[in-house]
Amino acid sequence: MLSIAAVVTVLMTINLLWNIHQYSLQAEEEMREKAAVVARQLIATRSVIALRQDNINSDSQGHYEFKHLNPAAVGKEVGDFFNQSSGYKIKQTRFSVRAPENTPDSFEIEKMKVLAANSDLPAVWGYDVHGGEKVFRYFSPLYYDESCMPCHGKPAGGKDISGNLKEGFTAGDFAGAISIIVPMTAYETNQRSYIMNQLLFIVFMVLAIIGLIYILMEHIVIMPIQELTAKVTSIGDGQLETKLVDIHTYDEMKSFVEAFNTMADKIQHFYSELEQKVNERTYLLQEANVQLLEQGAALRAMNDKLSQADQLKSEFLAVMSHELRTPLTAIIAFSEILLYEENLSSQQREYLVDIFESSHQLLSQINDILDMSKIEAGLIRLDRRPTDIREIVDGIARIISPLLLKKNLQFHINISSAVPIIMADYDKVSHIIKNLIGNAVKFTPAQGSISIEAEVIHQKQESYLKIAVKDTGIGIREEEQSSIFEKFKQAGSPSEREYMGSGLGLALAHNFVQLHGGQIRVESKVGKGSIFTFTLPIVGTGGYIC
Repeated sequence: MLSIAAVVTVLMTINLLWNIHQYSLQAEEEMREKAAVVARQLIATRSVIALRQDNINSDSQGHYEFKHLNPAAVGKEVGDFFNQSSGYKIKQTRFSVRAPENTPDSFEIEKMKVLAANSDLPAVWGYDVHGGEKVFRYFSPLYYDESCMPCHGKPAGGKDISGNLKEGFTAGDFAGAISIIVPMTAYETNQRSYIMNQLLFIVFMVLAIIGLIYILMEHIVIMPIQELTAKVTSIGDGQLETKLVDIHTYDEMKSFVEAFNTMADKIQHFYSELEQKVNERTYLLQEANVQLLEQGAALRAMNDKLSQADQLKSEFLAVMSHELRTPLTAIIAFSEILLYEENLSSQQREYLVDIFESSHQLLSQINDILDMSKIEAGLIRLDRRPTDIREIVDGIARIISPLLLKKNLQFHINISSAVPIIMADYDKVSHIIKNLIGNAVKFTPAQGSISIEAEVIHQKQESYLKIAVKDTGIGIREEEQSSIFEKFKQAGSPSEREYMGSGLGLALAHNFVQLHGGQIRVESKVGKGSIFTFTLPIVGTGGYIC
């Protein structure tokens, strides 16, 4: 309603402004026409007087006697009489006047200049304030003709019949103007009355439109919507049988009411079906709940058995690892003693070396299994103490030097001078590095190279030691890189594996790194080598159970 009222008000205001403009143009045209008529009448009077000068100034015997009834004098008297009866002010003026009362004002001088410069103009007009009131001023030009020459012609300076000096003009020269002042009081009063009537009409129309729109909206939209709101609330409160039966409306609202009743019927129907389905689902859920309880009890029993089995497995692994280590230690010791015998054939020495190396490999795998079982049982304890990475790397380098020579591998150590002593478990850090370097030696073909690098990095306001083991070995396929740190996982299918092992080395390394609070990852491309990188906190707390 406000929008419509605003639009109507704007449109009617525009119409009012246009009408006021047209009214002003019409009023100006009317005043101009009236002033033009008065000016033409006065000019006609002057012309008659000018043409009848001989008759006016001669008596019955034909004697010449000047009667002072020349055009200027008669025009002034006519103007004075007309001014008294009409409210107009008529004045004959020119640039140089003979009578002081005809002296032009500034507005008249400005308009006469325009007329003098444009002889084709029939008249000029404009608005001015005269005597404190707004007036319309009209100027009709005057030109000298032959009848004017006796008084205004040549010779200049000579006296005319009235005793005034002649100006020396010729026929056709600009002689001045008839100045007419038309009061605008009546026009302004009428205009104000017109504007007031139009404003009252606009206000009446706006109020009438608002009232009509309100009545229509009240009966066609608002009341049906209020009733609809009440019915919707009833449906929301659970009264699904609610319908709109008493609403009388038209057009789109009628269609809307019919659609609402249809919706209410469907909701009631759906609700009835929903209740039935809910009851059915409730019964099924109760049965399913009973089955879940039974299955839960079975799962808990199975879980207990699995826990017992896992515990038995761990105990079995620990016992068997311990029991296997004892004879292996004896085999390794006796093999080493026999290797010192000098009376051995080359074949006997080769067999003893195989026994010695195989026993060491088996002992290492048994130790890995034992460590993994301890980790799963939560029995691993970190013994943090000052640890020098250089010392660990140098020791491992001495151990693997025979293997490096055997495969003709290059081994580079690049440890930054900024690497400090860290707080870590010496044995477990040694195991991590030894495992990574051992894998690099194992999977790098002859003539290849292996390197180990160490540097200090800073992450999240903490300092870490970053260690990277790089090789030019066979590499690891991308789809297998995410699983190589899992237990008993090895890259490649069993039929493709050329390098056998237990699959626990990287899993143990991964667990030892995590126990220290670090991370380990791998980057590798098949045929180009691998890079294993892990981080260790430089400063750690005391040992703890994991």
